[in-house]
Amino acid sequence: MTFHKFLFIAAVALVLAGCSQKYAVTAQDMARTLPMPKTLDDDKTRKDYGICRISVMNVREQPAYEAEMGTQMLMGAICWIIERKGGWSMISSPEGYIAWVTDGSLFFTDYDGAMAWKASPRMIVTAHYTPLLAAPRKGAALVSDAVRGCIVACTGASGAYYRCRLPDGREAYVAKRDVADCRKYFASQNPDGNDIVSDAKRYMGVPYLWAGSSVKGLDCSGFSQRTYMDCGILLPRNASQQEKCGEAVDISGGWDLLQPGDLLFFGRKRDNGSIGVYHVAIYIGGYQFIHSAGGLVHVNSLLTDQPDYFSGCSNIVSARRILGSENGVWRIINNGWYF
Repeated sequence: MTFHKFLFIAAVALVLAGCSQKYAVTAQDMARTLPMPKTLDDDKTRKDYGICRISVMNVREQPAYEAEMGTQMLMGAICWIIERKGGWSMISSPEGYIAWVTDGSLFFTDYDGAMAWKASPRMIVTAHYTPLLAAPRKGAALVSDAVRGCIVACTGASGAYYRCRLPDGREAYVAKRDVADCRKYFASQNPDGNDIVSDAKRYMGVPYLWAGSSVKGLDCSGFSQRTYMDCGILLPRNASQQEKCGEAVDISGGWDLLQPGDLLFFGRKRDNGSIGVYHVAIYIGGYQFIHSAGGLVHVNSLLTDQPDYFSGCSNIVSARRILGSENGVWRIINNGWYF
């Protein structure tokens, strides 16, 4: 183990050890607090990288299948490999989330390989689901599934299909209607509040899944992160981290200053008197918000006299405006982990 890697792991251990048992670092609050480089060029000496090779990679807090899931990563995403043991790898994701994944879900590479993947003519899946097929025809054998946000490399075209290469080198075909040029897609994203709301509503009815970050299942902060990422903006993973992003919206006098796309944060008082944020929702206008809670993504009201009033609204502690801010907010087209 290099001295650099030893210091890195030691810092992670200190972060985890410093949390109380009651409010331990969990799927809602776990992330490295050290600065995350905005580009792979920030550490050319690092030799160990991984690229997610399956549609949705489960990221766990310990190297065991029974361990709590902390988040998910999607096909084509690059991560650092910090440590490997017993068929598991400790990784750090582009937004700085540190946890464990199975070796079988990664394609292992080095700095040059990671840069080559970034430089390839990639496509992003824009449909909720699409099959990656062994031949350019409906009903062909399945090579892999893919979900919205997955990234593959384009290697050609055949009729209504693109020929693509997965991160691990597998070849497949994907329907043209289900993908877009990755660079053009993210370069064109300049969302306003209505764009955020429109995208959020595309996930209506998707089941709640603790630590879920894809259309296969979403938790509250996975939903807000996924929605903003679809619109070209990368947020931190967890609600407590997202609550530090953007600019504060004054809700002390009510809800009238809220705008579509603002994030609402719910919290409760800890034993030490501080407020622990435990939930996040997206304001959609008309005193309504959309969130992943109670089993699925759905809409609730802020108003007590409405039938869809959410009783948890009494625990709203803050609101943040992400759009137009650079505070903790990364535009993906300018983020060196993606481009």
